[in-house]
Amino acid sequence: MKKASRQALIKQLITQQPIETQEELLAGLEAAGVKATQATISRDIREMGIVKTHGIDGKIQYALFTKTTQSSEQKLHETVKDTVTKVIRVQFIVVIHTTMGNADVVAALLDDIQYEEIAGTIAGVDTIVCIATSEGAAQIFEERITDML
Repeated sequence: MKKASRQALIKQLITQQPIETQEELLAGLEAAGVKATQATISRDIREMGIVKTHGIDGKIQYALFTKTTQSSEQKLHETVKDTVTKVIRVQFIVVIHTTMGNADVVAALLDDIQYEEIAGTIAGVDTIVCIATSEGAAQIFEERITDML
């Protein structure tokens, strides 16, 4: 199966039913007659912008990270206001604490915007580590995020 077809099927699977793990996704693909490896699925997840989020039942599941007509900056502002609980700067690193399960969403928005003062982000379940290009850049970024709260 070609990549585009496989990714379309992945999109269909995660929008029609809760998929919590790559193993469940592989099983869904196999049930549809598609054989793929875990490495291929990992690549597809990354390329498609799929993130883990909380479903209606509170369980973590895969979801598409979609861009809307709203700008990424506006979406970040709303998401920070709704989910960020604390921002701490330590030298050139800014640590952002979020409510459970929202760190990857905020980090994806930050990565999409590509603030020049941030070299990269690392997200866990409720914590994001933002590595700034300098201490001054970290201070500017910390103030930017704090102003959104």
